[in-house]
Amino acid sequence: MKRISIIIFSIGLVLHAKAQSELTLPFLRDVFQSSYINPTVLPEHTVSLGLPGMSSIYGQVIQNGLVLKDFTDFRNDTTHISPNKLLAGLSDKNLIYTGATVDIFHLRIKIRNGYYWIGVRNNLNLGLQYPKSLMSLIIKGNKQFIGNSLDLTNTRLDLTFYNEYSFGMAKEYNRWVFGGRVSLLQGLSNIQFDPKSFNISIDNDMYVHTAEADVKMNTAGIPKNSKGDFSFDHIQDMTYLTNYFSNFKNKGISLSAGVTYKLDDKTRFSAAFSDLGYINWKDSVTNYTMKGKTNFGGVDMLTGWLYSNKINTDSLINKMKDDFVRDTIHTNYRTYLHPKFLVSASYDIFRRTTIGISATGVYNKKLYPAFTLGFSQGLGRFFNLISTISYNQKTINNLGVGLVIKPGPMQIFIIADNVYPAINPLYTTNVNFRVGINLVFGRVKPAVGLPYR
Repeated sequence: MKRISIIIFSIGLVLHAKAQSELTLPFLRDVFQSSYINPTVLPEHTVSLGLPGMSSIYGQVIQNGLVLKDFTDFRNDTTHISPNKLLAGLSDKNLIYTGATVDIFHLRIKIRNGYYWIGVRNNLNLGLQYPKSLMSLIIKGNKQFIGNSLDLTNTRLDLTFYNEYSFGMAKEYNRWVFGGRVSLLQGLSNIQFDPKSFNISIDNDMYVHTAEADVKMNTAGIPKNSKGDFSFDHIQDMTYLTNYFSNFKNKGISLSAGVTYKLDDKTRFSAAFSDLGYINWKDSVTNYTMKGKTNFGGVDMLTGWLYSNKINTDSLINKMKDDFVRDTIHTNYRTYLHPKFLVSASYDIFRRTTIGISATGVYNKKLYPAFTLGFSQGLGRFFNLISTISYNQKTINNLGVGLVIKPGPMQIFIIADNVYPAINPLYTTNVNFRVGINLVFGRVKPAVGLPYR
C-alpha cells in the first residue's frame, strides 16, 4: 500500500500542469501542423498529406513552477520527498493539466494564391483544479483546521475526449495573408465536476466535523452496465467501440483565424487565435447533484488498523447519504475548449536563416502566457534545425529544439519545447513534444542550399 501511495503521489506531481500552447511548432512554417496554431502559414510545398499511423502525435506534461529538486533529497541511493517543501511550492489554487493529440488525416493543396485543407484529429484534455488546503489535509491531517473551515469549493474536474473535423484555408492579398479554419467537434466522453460550495468545519470543543456541500457532476459518453453504474468491462467489444466512435450526437464547433503582414520580403508580423469553441453534450448524459449538511465524528483509520479494530464505514456513509438531498437527472449541458492566442514577428537574416519572437497564451480559468525567442537554420537542401528559448511556467530555462528531415517525399519532424528533462529531470518544469511524418509534393519555390556568400 505504501508503494502504491508513493506511485500515485509521484504521478500527481508529474501531471501538475497548466495547459499551454506549443512554443516551438510556430517556427516550423513548412510543417502542416503549425497551421493549427497559426492559420496563415505559407509552406514550401503545394501538397501535404498525413495518413493514419504515421501523422503527428503530440503530448504535453507540465509542472507549474514545481521543480522536483526543491522538495526532494537523494540520500543513500533513495529519493526522499519533503512534504513541507512541497506545500510551500503550491498556490492557493492549483491546476493539473495534461493533454494529447493524434492527427489521423490531413490533405492540403495549393490552388493559385491560396492553400486549402481538410483534417481530422483526436484530442484528450484533462484538467483538475484543487486548493492547497486539500493537499495540506492529506499531508498534515485535520488538526490544523480545528476551529476553522476547510474550503474545498475550488476543487474542479474536467475531462474531455473528442474528435475534430476541420476545413481550413490561407490566402495572400498583396502584403497580407488571411487564414482560418472551422472545425466540427464530435464529443466522445466528458466528466465535469463543478461545486458551488464544498466545506468541512471542525468544532473546537467536541471536534465534531460538519460537512456542507452543494455540488454537481455532469457525465456523458461514460460506459455503464445494465444497472447504470460506471463500468469498463465491455469497452473491448468491437460493436461497442464502433458505435462509440461513430456517434455524432454530441456535436460542437470551434473557430480559428489569423492574419500576417509582410513588411517586406524578409519581415513578417502575425496574430492568431485558435480553438475558440464548445461541445453540446446530449447523448448518454447523466447529471448528479447533492446538497445538504451532515455532522460526523471522523474516523481514526490508522488506530483501527493498528489494533485490528473493525471500522464500520458503511453506517457512516449511509448516515451522511441520508442527510443530503440527492438527484440524478439527464439534462443536456455545454463545455468549452481552452482558446489559444499567438502574436509573433520573424525576420529572414539570410535565405534559409530566420530569427523570430512570439508571445503565446492559453485561457483555462485565466490566461497563462509564454514568451519565446526562436532561431531557424536550413542545413543543405533537405534539413531544417530550429532552436528556441522560452519563458514558461515561471521558468526561463526552457530550451526547445525542432528537426525537419525530408528524404524524398517524406517530411519527418521531431519537436520538443524543453529538452532539459533529458539532462536533469530534477530541474524540469515541463515536457512538451511532437513527432510525425507528412508526405509532401511539389515545391512552391526551387530547393536551395545555404548561400555561398
